Amino acid sequence: MNPRILVETALQNAHKEPDEGGTPSLVHRNRSKHFVEALASRFREYYRDKDTVRVLSRHCDLHREEFGLNELLFDVLVCETSLVQSARESASLRFVTRALWAVESEFARDTRQAIFDFNKLVLSSAEAKLFVGPIVPDENAFLERLLAPASRCSGEVFVALVPHPSDWPPTDASAHVYRLQASEWEALRPSASDAGSQHP
Repeated sequence: MNPRILVETALQNAHKEPDEGGTPSLVHRNRSKHFVEALASRFREYYRDKDTVRVLSRHCDLHREEFGLNELLFDVLVCETSLVQSARESASLRFVTRALWAVESEFARDTRQAIFDFNKLVLSSAEAKLFVGPIVPDENAFLERLLAPASRCSGEVFVALVPHPSDWPPTDASAHVYRLQASEWEALRPSASDAGSQHP
């Protein structure tokens, strides 16, 4: 899975959603919601042939009956699952066997709020973690503050910085995506094979 294509395609899809809300803050909040759900939708598409994989997000109730809620700990959680029989009724109960992706997003333009959400990723056992934040003027300083908690995560760690919802529609809908590599942020550059690709 290419995180850069995943994020940029979700961003493009979120931009197509009509604005909702009577105030700028409500509009921005709903834009953020649409983006997170677009991310979850891209994960669902990617794993559509894996009948044991579930993608959970707050505003999708597709698996609410199985888990008793829409969102499980993270803005988006991609997990493998299995079944066990219940003790009394012999019903099938679905449980998580491993976490594949944990995604947290925070569009506040300050590192304090970013760290609050990054803490959740440190606690996750997911094989890959993705934090989505806003593009800020001093990107290097922002990323430097995320380096300490990111270095405490297990598995692969990615950060994607996208235009803040207040700046939509942006003149440039690309994302700045980084992977933690040897305790440093490595930018994921678009490759020739990415051109025209819509598959994450």
